[in-house]
Amino acid sequence: MPMVLLTGLGDNAHVYDNFAFQFTDHFRVIGITRRGFLPSSQPDDGYDVTTRAADDIAVLDALGIGKAVFVGHSLAGSELSRLGQDYPDRVDKLVYLDASDLSERFSPDRAEPPGMQPLFTPDTLKSLEAYQAASARYSAVREPDPAACHNLVFSATGAIVDATYPDWVSEKLLAGVGAMPPTDWTKVTAPRLGIFAPFTAEARQAWYFYLDPAQQAAFDAAWPPIIEWFETTVDKFAAGNEANTHRLWGAPHYVYIDNEAEVVRWMWEFLGRV
Repeated sequence: MPMVLLTGLGDNAHVYDNFAFQFTDHFRVIGITRRGFLPSSQPDDGYDVTTRAADDIAVLDALGIGKAVFVGHSLAGSELSRLGQDYPDRVDKLVYLDASDLSERFSPDRAEPPGMQPLFTPDTLKSLEAYQAASARYSAVREPDPAACHNLVFSATGAIVDATYPDWVSEKLLAGVGAMPPTDWTKVTAPRLGIFAPFTAEARQAWYFYLDPAQQAAFDAAWPPIIEWFETTVDKFAAGNEANTHRLWGAPHYVYIDNEAEVVRWMWEFLGRV
């Protein structure tokens, strides 16, 4: 059975370079880099969820694959659900790796907390190693080097000077998930596994502890409604499916990198290999 790995926002298929080897003994494992991110093309449009799901099916068609297990991280959750609804005959099982339904995440009346980007100063961008160290501090993940390198533009001295994808790609992708109605889980008939890292008031986000006091205060004010949104969203996923819903409280977002052992065990159990 083929296994297709779908990435989160800003990632390319190399983010799974290490994780994929947990499954290659029993699956034909394929990683897809969605449009907008190298080495895939960067067209002006096609970033809506329906087109993204059609892109995934086009890859299966090109490889002569009829049906697959689809595994997705983060932003890929909307793709997984759309695949399950629009292409049920092509989907064997679905695995959501902290891939919650984002249709209601970016509500205009819900303030966003301060992010981590201002923390990436010239000192953190002077080399790949410095950047990876900063990523480990601020986002609690150290991605495989090829995944990072595909996303970065380097100077002749090895400093990071730009990203390989423009801001509008991410903006259009987020607009695409925001335009979707909330997932009707009764219409996703394929078996589904969810492994989530719920937000908590204690863990906050890794970069919180590097913000200045004013930024931390703004974060603390914005965070509780986002915690509530996440809990409600995961509860909807779990309704009637609690046995296949796992929560890693306080874990970082890249659960398959930072909590690989637990994630792999739950996936093997779900896929019938344990």
